[in-house]
Amino acid sequence: MRKSVAVILASVVLLACLTLGFVFRPLTLLESLNHRFLRGYHGGAIIDRNSPDIKKLTGLDEIILQTKERDVIETAGFYQQMYIEENRKQEIRKFDLKEREKAKKIPVLMYHHLLPEKEEAFKDNNTVVTVENFEKQMEILHQSGYHTITLYELEGFLSGNLDLPKKTVAITFDDGYLSNIEYAYPILKEYGFKASIFAITHEIAEESEAFDPTILQYIGWRDMVNTLDVFTYDNHTHDLHRLEEEKGYLVTKSIEEVVEDLMINIELTKSSYFAYPYGHYNSDTLQILEALGIRMAFTVNSGSVRPGDDLLQLNRYGVFRNTSTWRFKRMIGLW
Repeated sequence: MRKSVAVILASVVLLACLTLGFVFRPLTLLESLNHRFLRGYHGGAIIDRNSPDIKKLTGLDEIILQTKERDVIETAGFYQQMYIEENRKQEIRKFDLKEREKAKKIPVLMYHHLLPEKEEAFKDNNTVVTVENFEKQMEILHQSGYHTITLYELEGFLSGNLDLPKKTVAITFDDGYLSNIEYAYPILKEYGFKASIFAITHEIAEESEAFDPTILQYIGWRDMVNTLDVFTYDNHTHDLHRLEEEKGYLVTKSIEEVVEDLMINIELTKSSYFAYPYGHYNSDTLQILEALGIRMAFTVNSGSVRPGDDLLQLNRYGVFRNTSTWRFKRMIGLW
């Protein structure tokens, strides 16, 4: 009976839509990309990796070994000669600081896409920060005497091996949008700032393309090589930045699929740092990342980071379209 009622209701809705002129069709590629981009970012709870309830993954080492033997990187469709080895040649700066001048905690900022205020595309997406606001935020950092650091330097601080000034911040961008090169790069370079881009390597093209503010575009390998004076490029999965029933692929796909994807991602970036797509991860994810040599991983949970934090569950402050100047200053510790 219930099934019959449901069928009748569905038929009525379909008939009404057709009468009003609505046409059902699959999403175009652009619409699909935009739909994926417009989904919300939401993180999970911090996992106690020392909990006796955490189940140790069995056979993980064997899965990794078998994946290496299959040489999956050759099937990734990228030109391996474009590896940006220079990206990993990083020096740690030394700061001569008195005890009262040393940072106890560091804010890590998370950005995504940037567009000028005048552009109409993605107006309803809160993760898209206006270029005008981004420039104002960087000006605040500069005028307030802030230092920006690389993730390599942040790792040194969190490991207790590096002292940093109180006014220190790390800047990150998720996904690898071309707008980061078009708009953020010149602003950051003007102030002598450093930043990291967590790239979805499946989206990276061999050649750069002309920037178009009306669509979502991703960086190219040549963009990466040409911007190493400002950006480092890190991991955001190869092709698992997708949702399945409101859960990220990183937690819904099999162990074998996740291992293969992350091995490709890491091989292409040559990085040991990672950001969780949508902030989704579980205890299996943590074990896989650790086994693959990831040394720091970032969530979307709000807060600063400090020595003693779990390096695979690090906080970040999300900066959004509606982030006020007051809120931004609170994030970085000015107020």
